[in-house]
Amino acid sequence: MALKPLGESIREYDKVVVTTCSNMCEAACGMLIYVKDGRVVDIYGDPEHPLSKGALCPKGSGAFQHIYNPLRVKYPMVRKTLNDEFKRASWDAALDFAAERLMKVKKEYGAEALMLHRTGRSDFLWKLGGSRFGKIWGTPNIVGQGPICCESPGVAMNYTYGAKDLGRLMNPTTDWVNSKCIMIAGSNTAANHPVEMLWVLDAKEKGTKIIWIDPRFNPSMAKADIAIRLRPNTDAALVMAMINVILKENLYNKEFVDKWVHGLDEWRPLIEKMPPERAEKITWVPKETIIQAARMFATNTPASVSGCLGTAQTYNSSNINRCYGILVALTGSIGVPGGGWNWLHNCRPPLNYGKDLASLPPVKAPVISDKLVGWADVSAANFPNAIFTQKPYPIRAVWWNGNMMAQMPFTQKYAAAFKKNIDIAIHNSFHPNFTYQHAHVAFPITSWVEREGLCHHGNNRLMSWFNQAIKENWECRNDIDVIAGIADRVFGKEDGLKWFPWRRKDDPTKINMADATDFFNKQESFTAGCTKKTLDPATTPRGGVMWPAFTEEDAMRFESAEAKVRGDYIMYEDNKPFPESDPPRRFPTPSGKIEVASDAIRELGWDYLPKHREGGHTPVSDPEDFKEHPLVLCTGRPVSSFHEMGHWWPWTDELEPDRYIQVHPELAKALGIEDGDYVKLESMRSELDGYAWVTEETDPRQVWTYCSTDEYQPFVPGITNRNVSWLIDDIITDPVYNQAEFKAQLVLLWKKGTSRKEALKKTHEFLKKFPEYQVDESELGAYVNKVAMKGAPVWDKKSKKVIWNGKQAEDGNVLPFTED
Repeated sequence: MALKPLGESIREYDKVVVTTCSNMCEAACGMLIYVKDGRVVDIYGDPEHPLSKGALCPKGSGAFQHIYNPLRVKYPMVRKTLNDEFKRASWDAALDFAAERLMKVKKEYGAEALMLHRTGRSDFLWKLGGSRFGKIWGTPNIVGQGPICCESPGVAMNYTYGAKDLGRLMNPTTDWVNSKCIMIAGSNTAANHPVEMLWVLDAKEKGTKIIWIDPRFNPSMAKADIAIRLRPNTDAALVMAMINVILKENLYNKEFVDKWVHGLDEWRPLIEKMPPERAEKITWVPKETIIQAARMFATNTPASVSGCLGTAQTYNSSNINRCYGILVALTGSIGVPGGGWNWLHNCRPPLNYGKDLASLPPVKAPVISDKLVGWADVSAANFPNAIFTQKPYPIRAVWWNGNMMAQMPFTQKYAAAFKKNIDIAIHNSFHPNFTYQHAHVAFPITSWVEREGLCHHGNNRLMSWFNQAIKENWECRNDIDVIAGIADRVFGKEDGLKWFPWRRKDDPTKINMADATDFFNKQESFTAGCTKKTLDPATTPRGGVMWPAFTEEDAMRFESAEAKVRGDYIMYEDNKPFPESDPPRRFPTPSGKIEVASDAIRELGWDYLPKHREGGHTPVSDPEDFKEHPLVLCTGRPVSSFHEMGHWWPWTDELEPDRYIQVHPELAKALGIEDGDYVKLESMRSELDGYAWVTEETDPRQVWTYCSTDEYQPFVPGITNRNVSWLIDDIITDPVYNQAEFKAQLVLLWKKGTSRKEALKKTHEFLKKFPEYQVDESELGAYVNKVAMKGAPVWDKKSKKVIWNGKQAEDGNVLPFTED
């Protein structure tokens, strides 16, 4: 038998669908889906796709098990209370139930009592359609997952470089091959963004120098010329020390800096106070390594910087990411091939729910308005307190998707608040996960193989299109169909059609995905050219379009011979004003330059100049907690899953079948822990268990485990499998964007069956051999969540109850937390 070409199935098929992998992560890989008699028989990477080049990660290859997974939610499910069992219902009955409950809440508490929580893990039209519904309904409480996920780096860059809304990322990952030096911080790219890692490897083969920074020696760092393992949340001190070397040795691009950088001279005194010798005592990084990295980055230009959640989920995220942005600016590598600040998972286009909504009456202020970033989503991390306390006004209804409750910091407080105070929780469901278990009505949602739509590409400033390959399985429908169905009931059919008019001719209860997507993209000038006509990989050049693309003609244009995909390939080029900047200027900041010193951030009450700020959970900032929990916890994500995706499929679960907790051999020896032992991990909020992975990847003073599990996932026997978010503080967060500290908490580790007390004693004895932390008092933070309510409930480790306004919560006030 003759060999098949690369990317062609060996199975029998009668149709090949050219499409894009959507919603499993931010990579948007090209795919070929092979279909026989209406059923998917194979999934291959598309060798003609310019970004993924025929490659797929385990999630993409294993997507077959998502499509036909018998564990998926297949039918509408309804129950009156959270203590009842779910019962199968017809679509009409479930929609009626949800609409009636919503109307009851609106009548008793007002429109603002509804919270809509959207995320990119479902459909683009859920994000925009859900927001549109909320605006028409009259609630201001429209929530995004960004402050729990990875948006704070982009927010910091908006203040540093200027942008429109959440638009950021300068050069695509395909341009990394033009860099002479790439610095990547806080990302295990080989696991979390495998397709982007291909471009790192291509660059490496061409001789590009690689500097990799992370709190553990992750597998990606094997390709680094310099691998830097630092203490979580100390990147600002590290980068400031590198800049200290670069300025002292005159290695920066003086011509570029003099012309395009604002406030460097004001920053110099702070930089002079952070030489490598001092940074070593803060970061755990040897001074020699800092000096070597500084010289390598500054003398190999054009250089670029990239990263991901590691620089986001920390207390000092704003300052950390400003420092990385300024570092690359000092080399002059902005607006040129091979340069740029190019953070992964951090690029969303400007979004508009519809210009026709401008005539609607104003709505009440959100329960907790994020005053610091007024143009962004209301912060998801604040809503547990609002639901818990019902102040400043009640939140009684929630509508969301995915598994967001399991991802929320201090998850158990959110769950307790739901059980006490939520009258109707609506869940757009893939799986019967932790969030589903806290819903009153669940609607089964199609996978991206069962529908068509827009894929927003958080890694590359791209929009792509995915095509429907098969009919909907079971009774699944698209998210936007659920929205339209409820809209028809709560607004009346006439107004439902008015606000959601893109109905299919063959079934007016369902939405035409292409028409609706084109409508929303045309509401914003930056995306007006991104239509199904210009994005469809079956009929246009593969890879999608880099926005801004103001017209369909813009969307079909390759900017240069170097460009691998269509659209605006490189941002912030010289002699090219930033799109729609007024007045026209290269950098749309108040000064028209890259801002080291930011009056805008100072007006928000935060640091005018970036600096190191100690995290909220360290021996210095919380010495009392350090007595009980002396180790640092850092978290991440395995290659086999992205939030709930992957955890519900046997193929991907086989790659990482058990929760593991990484511990350094020296610490393991001190605690009597061997590889594979069953261990306990505890913070002041809760505990979880797992198997010890003894490895030198992590620092001896630190442990590491992964996120996105929950106890309803089916393939992890023997452990509780609650998410690590149960251990994470929800009060002390990044003061600029309210990012929770998933990368830096204080914990204690011990072998199950041994004495916790002895483990605590041995850990403190073990840590005595390391230098003490040296942090100036001025580098401590406020450790007050600027947008959290005064008197918000907190976890009291002594009583193991929730404390509110300094007193133990009483029945009828808020629900005391228990772990039952």
